[in-house]
Amino acid sequence: METREKGPENVVDNDNSPAFEFLYKGESKIKCLQCGRCTAGCPAAKVFSDYNPREIMRRVQDGETEELVKDPIIWLCGQCYTCNSRCPRNNNPASIILAARNTAYKEGHAPSEIYERSAALLESLFLKGVTVSPILLQRELGTLTDVIDVDGLKALRAELGLPQWDSREVAIPARALEEIRTILALTRGKRGVANDH
Repeated sequence: METREKGPENVVDNDNSPAFEFLYKGESKIKCLQCGRCTAGCPAAKVFSDYNPREIMRRVQDGETEELVKDPIIWLCGQCYTCNSRCPRNNNPASIILAARNTAYKEGHAPSEIYERSAALLESLFLKGVTVSPILLQRELGTLTDVIDVDGLKALRAELGLPQWDSREVAIPARALEEIRTILALTRGKRGVANDH
């Protein structure tokens, strides 16, 4: 017979958000002590003064998931999972934040640039069968060009004898591309574009 621990995790019984339900079953239920180790090791918390994984954990424990998915703060996480590795209770703040992002995205609370970039990636997948190509990095993904040396990438591809603007030297076979498009149509809408509501 399973026994429930007494503590802050009991508060989440009031939370009806299906996206977070997996966090409260069996050994996965949140047992956060609010020790702050997740925040102390978080690279994003060092860059963004208002970002605090410990505070996000508290909010989830308090059943504030509906408010959390609307909060732009969840988009500051780099998903490096340092918080998970440092937690003395084996909690998973990064996974919680990812669940919050997924819910925010589905409910229309994500920043507009997330929908725009997601649409560009899915459009590339629909048209060519790949999600990232050098031309997509340069023309569609905006701020990624600040951290990716697109000119260096093009030069390297030329040195290796690869096409400058395509991710693949050999096109994806028509049958495989048709299967990719079928999967996208079944999971994302008519053309597989993320914001095709």
